[in-house]
Amino acid sequence: MERTYASQVRDAEQIKVQGFVESIRNKKKMAFIVLKDITGKVQVTVEKGENEALDAAVDAITLDSVITVTGKAVENEYVKLGGVEVLAREITIESLAAPLPIDREEMKGHERSSIDQRIDYRWIDLRTEKNQVLFKVQTVLVNAMRSFLLGRNFMEIHTPKLIGAAS
Repeated sequence: MERTYASQVRDAEQIKVQGFVESIRNKKKMAFIVLKDITGKVQVTVEKGENEALDAAVDAITLDSVITVTGKAVENEYVKLGGVEVLAREITIESLAAPLPIDREEMKGHERSSIDQRIDYRWIDLRTEKNQVLFKVQTVLVNAMRSFLLGRNFMEIHTPKLIGAAS
């Protein structure tokens, strides 16, 4: 089955979404997982007690784990993430994350980690929306400049950046 991105989830009978676990609320009878991929976020809902394998997977998931969820997308007006949720039929944990060494966001009772700590773990810090905005703006800007110049018959070249001797 082909992967469905979070931004494309709408009323599909059978879908597969993959991404990082951004947050999880694991209650007694229900579990809610916010799954994030490159295109956005989607809420995954699990009704506990119906499938033991599904319940075990939900109990094992940690923040920033990479998971694959197979299920059905349904509209729900109470869901804040686009009014759509995925009712999970199967969850596969692709990579279980250890506790994060930094606090990327300010939360109740916790301050955000210092800039030095965040730079040491930059690949984790870059997963926040606030830090990704820089790269999204850069992508749009470079694409606009490339389109402008190609429209005026310029040629794009990529010169070597590494040389054997000092310049």
